[in-house]
Amino acid sequence: MASSRLAALLAASLLVFTFASASHAEVVSKGGLLLNFSGGISPTALPRERQAPISVGLAGTVKAFSGEGTPPLRRLEIAINRGGRLDTRGLPLCSREAIQPSSTAQAREICGPALVGEGSFDADVLFPGQAAFPSHGHVLAFNAVVAGRPAILAHVYGRRPASTTRIIVFHIGHGSGTYGTVLTASVPESLDQWGHLTHFSLDLHRDFTYRGRRHSYLSASCPAPSGFPGATFPFARAAITFADGRTLTSTLTRSCRVRR
Repeated sequence: MASSRLAALLAASLLVFTFASASHAEVVSKGGLLLNFSGGISPTALPRERQAPISVGLAGTVKAFSGEGTPPLRRLEIAINRGGRLDTRGLPLCSREAIQPSSTAQAREICGPALVGEGSFDADVLFPGQAAFPSHGHVLAFNAVVAGRPAILAHVYGRRPASTTRIIVFHIGHGSGTYGTVLTASVPESLDQWGHLTHFSLDLHRDFTYRGRRHSYLSASCPAPSGFPGATFPFARAAITFADGRTLTSTLTRSCRVRR
């Protein structure tokens, strides 16, 4: 379908900005591609020594200077600062087979207990010899286990020019040093079609109860040294690789203040 490549670009791009923690925009430009995004966490005041629940809101725009649209996405890797954490213990799971295919409403009904975020996208769908076709769709993010590994399923659904569902799998691994969690997604060539992503937004938040205790899917602490009221630190490092070999890499530097 004409929106499948758009779905792949969108779903992978979404997690690049999931962990941005300031409201100002960031711009990355390389090889004729431009990435402009903004994001923020709430609250920005966090404990120094322990994790606290956070919510994340974000938005982004992808452009090609040539005006021909972005090339197909092949790989995404994002490393998250060890001060941030994903907690999936006791959180219900969703399977790819259960929601492929499905509309947004159907996916929510089937896997609602595993929902960890949602948003929207706008894109121009291109057909050979024709003008760009505008498209709009919805995104749902679900907790999952794929091939025995923790993962996130990005469910992307659009109704123009035709109803289309795409599922992108993000595997969750462990890093070392500055970054403690690594999210990786590969996008197969079979998802390539005509079109390019223009804008997206996403809100991530999930509180749940497991064995009588409250949990948060996303949590963080403020890594300020003792005696300092806040800190600025590298929160996430992302690398996006396209089919033509171009790669966009960005380190998101963010700030926090210590909550007493």
